Amino acid sequence: MSGLGSFFVFTLLGIASVGLIGLLPKGKLDVSSLVICGLTFLGIIVLALVVPLPGIPPSVLMQFLFFQCLLFFSFVAVSRMRQRKSQFLHALASIPSNAQWFITMWILSELYLVNQYAQDVLKSMSFGQEFLVLLAVAVAGALIGRLVGAQWMQWVEARWEVRTESVGSAGLRKLDSYTLKTLLWSVPVCLLGYLFFVPHLILDVVIVMVLGLAQNGIYALNARLANRDHPGWPVVTGLIGSIVFMIHWAFLISYTTVGGVMPLVLLIPYTIATVVGSNLGALFSMGVEQKLKLKADAHVRGKDVYKDVTWHRKILWATAVLSLVYVIWNESILSALGIGASAIILPIALPEWLGGDILRSSALAIGGLLFFISNITHTLSSRAGNRNNALYHAVTCIPHGIVYFSVGTFVILNARFVDLIPLAMLGSALGQLWAQQLSMRIEKSLVSVMDVEAKSVKS
Repeated sequence: MSGLGSFFVFTLLGIASVGLIGLLPKGKLDVSSLVICGLTFLGIIVLALVVPLPGIPPSVLMQFLFFQCLLFFSFVAVSRMRQRKSQFLHALASIPSNAQWFITMWILSELYLVNQYAQDVLKSMSFGQEFLVLLAVAVAGALIGRLVGAQWMQWVEARWEVRTESVGSAGLRKLDSYTLKTLLWSVPVCLLGYLFFVPHLILDVVIVMVLGLAQNGIYALNARLANRDHPGWPVVTGLIGSIVFMIHWAFLISYTTVGGVMPLVLLIPYTIATVVGSNLGALFSMGVEQKLKLKADAHVRGKDVYKDVTWHRKILWATAVLSLVYVIWNESILSALGIGASAIILPIALPEWLGGDILRSSALAIGGLLFFISNITHTLSSRAGNRNNALYHAVTCIPHGIVYFSVGTFVILNARFVDLIPLAMLGSALGQLWAQQLSMRIEKSLVSVMDVEAKSVKS
């Protein structure tokens, strides 16, 4: 075990911490989470020791596993807190989650775009031993991180009586009352700090903060609505959110005045803006949910409240028709808008017999399909992570971990342009809707809910 390095110990301690939850006030040991995480970790250790990879020692695999666990721990933490009432816990969870996402994408962008590594890999991509081992470690990290994170967040929710519609702890309610004011003040403080110390960056900072506020505000609204039962509003917010995300992402990759790919000097304004936007979006969503009387787990109790809601299908059909028109005549449309068509880099090679126009149309369609698949797995794991069935959560983590690892390269390589926006809109909204409906059926079968009553806690 000495060749596994210190990150082996860090990951082991993180998994073992789940066993301590039962000893804490209002804690409940979830044996299934502990067993799943332990067996997954053991499998990765065996893989790291038995399957040698040239240039990648077992200690590096353990390091990759640890940081993958940390990343997905933060993802599920902010996901659960976004669905609950506490503004303070939501903000606290958002800071490491959003900052880690930026740093992770910066590392991958530097690797893929600056060093041109990905283009060389994709040209000769094969599901070889190295790819499969790294994929296995990535999926294991997602699985362990999300399960451990979910168990700790469930304890936090029980300890401080945090629910989707209320906060029982008086101390936490007091912190919540100061949270939004503090967050709002952080925006002008950040702007003034950059204006005073690095005035030449102020334009980039303003754009990043405006887009960050919009992106995470809409994302928080969309994520909360997608965890409710109504099928229509997640479609609307998903379409809008896809546009804002692509614009913000393209700006960070290519259009900053400071130059470079996702310059780290913008990490602080990005994190502040996205944390503020996420809290504002969640608060706005709470108002929308109350106004429209949107339910979260009525389907579990056998009440199909929204079975007659179909207006969102017209929006999806209209988007699908426009996307089809765009796929066929995309270069003419882009030319009319004064935008140059960019080459689309796919994770698979298309056959050479496809002609130029057909080749590009096929690439656009496959890009939309990737967004569709990505949003299916993301929504499934998000809803599962916000509920109380560990096995259900674990099963959804596996496809989500595979897709997250595989699709990340595609998103980064195609972030310099806006060609994919129409397909991203359709794929994201449709994938989220399908996953929401599938999740509701599974949750009803498992009686898996967001708010767990103390007298009927299920693991």
